[in-house]
Amino acid sequence: MDALTGKQLALKSRMNPQTQYGADVIMRADHALEHGVEQLTGCIRNAVDEMLQELAEEAGRSTLDICQVSVVGNTCMHHLFLGISPASLVHAPYNPAISQGLTLNAEQYGLHIHRKGQLLMLPDIAGYVGADTCGCILALRQDQQNEISLMIDIGTNGEMVLGNKTRLACCSTAAGPAFEGAKIECGMRGGAGAVDHVVYKNGKWEYTTIGNKAPAGLCGSGLIDLVAQLYLAGFIDESGHLESGQEKAGVFVLVPPEKSGNDRGVYLTQKDIGEVQLAKAAIAAGIFLLMKRLEITEKDIKRVYLAGAFGNYMNPESAAAIGMFPAGLLPRIQPVGNAAGEGARIALLNEEERKEMDRTVKNMDFVELAASPEFQDCFVDGLCFP
Repeated sequence: MDALTGKQLALKSRMNPQTQYGADVIMRADHALEHGVEQLTGCIRNAVDEMLQELAEEAGRSTLDICQVSVVGNTCMHHLFLGISPASLVHAPYNPAISQGLTLNAEQYGLHIHRKGQLLMLPDIAGYVGADTCGCILALRQDQQNEISLMIDIGTNGEMVLGNKTRLACCSTAAGPAFEGAKIECGMRGGAGAVDHVVYKNGKWEYTTIGNKAPAGLCGSGLIDLVAQLYLAGFIDESGHLESGQEKAGVFVLVPPEKSGNDRGVYLTQKDIGEVQLAKAAIAAGIFLLMKRLEITEKDIKRVYLAGAFGNYMNPESAAAIGMFPAGLLPRIQPVGNAAGEGARIALLNEEERKEMDRTVKNMDFVELAASPEFQDCFVDGLCFP
């Protein structure tokens, strides 16, 4: 970005190379505890440094012209980037080793930019509510609004922030990796060939794939659509039991092998439905307990922000149909894309707003769901379809 105008000069993305040590943050934290942080820290710093070189070339500049780099991520990713052991995150009371916002010398963290260049890190809020959530708050400024809003960022963890300028409460709920394609038999990330939307209309199944490629699997948005459509069509009962009417019991075939981009086709199993139930029940329970903490009802929530790539592509009607959140919130939903990334950009351009985040985070209520005696009851209640 141009630091004077805020104009975006170049953009790059790539898969996190830390996936070679673990598909999700829990596996990476375990690897770090067993083998040390050096491999995980080194590969992500190298990747960012290489991307800075690519960005500078695309913008027709030198990396030595780059004066500041802003990094956001969940608390575990934040710690690993800084070379800090995630041990405090995996043992009670699950607190970050460092939580305040940081301004560091970028060169000391493997970033070859201006010799006095700065590395900016937004604050971590809690062990499983990280600087990426802080970035979302900075982008959306719930802390400055009169009306009460709910922000949900769904990934392996579902981070949520509820409230307004009077009071903010947040939590993290273990939604599990189902919505990112993991633990689902035909699950995949949102790449070419992933079934991203499904509709059952006039007795026929219709679907679209990313890039209009031959269907290869189900990404998160397609998975939620398929489960919702099966439930609404009566192929799944309230308990989650699948009776598809197809040849093989406990399996629903959406795309047969001969029409797919692989030799197995695209299908959904009874176990897959169970994974979706666990994930959506965790998110529903988190929303309920945040409302309880603020002593409000869903009628008091005037806007629901869905952050992140998954929130951008997910069909909110499907999510409401399976009970991920109260159906009454449906008209108030607003996808906001990569709000964490937008917050990282604001952190570069506005020092005062960046400093405000430290004050905002310190005044937030963190609801520790694992320690809440009500969470298990709410979670079990949320397993059934509404």
